[in-house]
Amino acid sequence: MGLFDGFAGKERSFSDLRKYVDDFEVTEEKDARGRTRKTARYKGQWTILRDTSAAGLSRIWITAGLAALVLAAYIRMLLLTHLAGSELLVMLPLLAGLFPALYLAMGAVSLPFRGKPMRRDQYMHGFIRVFRSCAAVSVFMLIGQLAALIFRAVRGDWLYMREDWLFTGLGCFILITALGIIGLLRSVDVTERPNGFYREGKSK
Repeated sequence: MGLFDGFAGKERSFSDLRKYVDDFEVTEEKDARGRTRKTARYKGQWTILRDTSAAGLSRIWITAGLAALVLAAYIRMLLLTHLAGSELLVMLPLLAGLFPALYLAMGAVSLPFRGKPMRRDQYMHGFIRVFRSCAAVSVFMLIGQLAALIFRAVRGDWLYMREDWLFTGLGCFILITALGIIGLLRSVDVTERPNGFYREGKSK
């Protein structure tokens, strides 16, 4: 199936701290000294990559590399001095887009670089977070760049200095790269396996 086809719990918000509680069960065991210890055992489904070859995993590494470039370019763009830099209606959506850019980098770190099966929380914090963050970055960047063009049209000032060109170029790079990451992730094929398929580093 496709990466985003019918994954469980997609209606749950990332802000819900209890959304993964049902995927675990707490058991009590006594150690050699007779002390009771509580351990959490995962009982949910596993999501695995169909293609764990070097070529298949290269998509994961490329995604992480592109995510790092998006964040670096975003920070650099916000530090530029350009014509629209003092305009709130231009900079507000761009500043708002910094947060999903940070989440994009966080999600990229959680991707399965070695192709290991993923618990639902790992899948959501990796693949789905990257996907949603790229979508948000794209929307905020598009709004910000369009607002900058409207601002120039209203002022009638089409003189581009060096950092004005850099601002526009970095914005286009970020937008295209974020959309490219979405396309790359959609080409990843995954499937689900029941509980017990993967445990202690071994698959059954």
